[in-house]
Amino acid sequence: MNITCIIPTLGGGGAERVMLQLCAGLVGRGHRITLLTLYDAPDFYTVPPGVERVQAHADPQAQGMWARLKRVWLWRRAMKRTRPDVVISFMALGVLAAAWLLRVPYIFAEHLDVSKVRLSRRWLKWRLFLLNRAARVVVLSWRDKAYIERHYPRWKTSVIYNPAFAPQQRQLARPPYFTAPHTVLAVGRLTRQKGFERLLEAWQLIQPRFANWRLCIVGGGEEKENLISLAETLDVQGSVSFVPPQKDLCAAYQYADLLVMSSRFEGFPLVLLEAMAAGVPAVSFVCNGPDVIIRDGTDGFLVPQGNTDLLAEKMAQLMQDEPLRQAFGTRAREVCGRFSPEHFVQEYEQLCLAARK
Repeated sequence: MNITCIIPTLGGGGAERVMLQLCAGLVGRGHRITLLTLYDAPDFYTVPPGVERVQAHADPQAQGMWARLKRVWLWRRAMKRTRPDVVISFMALGVLAAAWLLRVPYIFAEHLDVSKVRLSRRWLKWRLFLLNRAARVVVLSWRDKAYIERHYPRWKTSVIYNPAFAPQQRQLARPPYFTAPHTVLAVGRLTRQKGFERLLEAWQLIQPRFANWRLCIVGGGEEKENLISLAETLDVQGSVSFVPPQKDLCAAYQYADLLVMSSRFEGFPLVLLEAMAAGVPAVSFVCNGPDVIIRDGTDGFLVPQGNTDLLAEKMAQLMQDEPLRQAFGTRAREVCGRFSPEHFVQEYEQLCLAARK
């Protein structure tokens, strides 16, 4: 089967890595896979062997009706070159218009909490038109599916969790940005969604008790300068590192003592899956994704959304109790069985086969 997988760019991000894993898995099952990216942007990741790469070279900044029509024309031309039997689109809604014009069945996957997606009135109408005609709309939680069934009953929804891959068993060098004996790790785009300002506030509450610990925040984004300024205001800049995005976090997971997520909302965070697969216990605010991945009190802690004091308390509980961290970390590795890559690829393959009929 010819399957064209679509994503806006191959910039840094969890959805991009999940897409590449899906492409590799489908190639391994004997399908011809083309990865179509829509916009010109530097690649942060490498395309897996056996996956053909096509770029549409559309301009995301161009405004106006003719610019939008030109984008659809470019996407249609690029998609037509790939001769797809089925299209899978991650987070790229507008390109589905090209698939509809070509009469190619399409599957759309949303990688955020669908109740938190904000669109203009025009885009809401487009989304309704295009997803009413989708072969399948894939979401990351049963909560999302229930929300869609209430508000958009014509959409054909399926829940497919992101996969957790067991890390390679090899000793890696300690990351140079891990400069203290113990490290609390946080990873993600430096945006309001990720709530890193709340993590810094929680860190201020406990940092004086943990002189041998350092908070390491890995990621880039528009909030970086604000977060650096906040760390200085809170007088924690000496115990916090801001690290640019990293292509490979395997070494970070191997040496991190604890992963913390302070997000306001999520989809099904790959960072959390990867860290737990490597045996890192986690503390997170309750939101879509972490509330399924973390088993509260078994392999990590879940904290009511926005309760910064309790987030600090749960971080401190693990930071001061090494046997508890080790016990949580051992059980965290079970995430690989709970969210297996084989099941993930098989679910998408079955949707593609059904869409083609």
